[in-house]
Amino acid sequence: MREVMEKSSVKLPHSKALIVLGDNEAGKTTLIARLSGNEDPKKSPGIEYHHIDIKDEERDDQTKLGVWVLDGDMVFIPLLSNALSAYNFADCMAVLVVSMSEPWNIIDRLEFWVELLKNYINKLELSLEEMNEFKESYLF
Repeated sequence: MREVMEKSSVKLPHSKALIVLGDNEAGKTTLIARLSGNEDPKKSPGIEYHHIDIKDEERDDQTKLGVWVLDGDMVFIPLLSNALSAYNFADCMAVLVVSMSEPWNIIDRLEFWVELLKNYINKLELSLEEMNEFKESYLF
């Protein structure tokens, strides 16, 4: 009985978000549409917001994962501030998507997006202590 009570008191979080970055036509919107069960993905210029229903059948709980998809055009990079800020940094995860149509460019494109994201995060004005806490919490 105690085990059941402990499991039921732990609810799925409601503040988590996924940020999807990558070049134009890499398949970002299609990937998220498939994960969310949407058969008719619609691409928006700039930044898109979707949600994915997350269910935990063991605890009979559900939540929605917010998903931000940033257009691959560099002119839209400032819109990343809608999805990622110092306030929600701890609750976000980034996914980098690359196109398989040019496999010889995969490493270069991943490095480009990693550098862009790293530069953006460095501008969030997170303290060194906060950054170290985040890094330690993700080490396995």
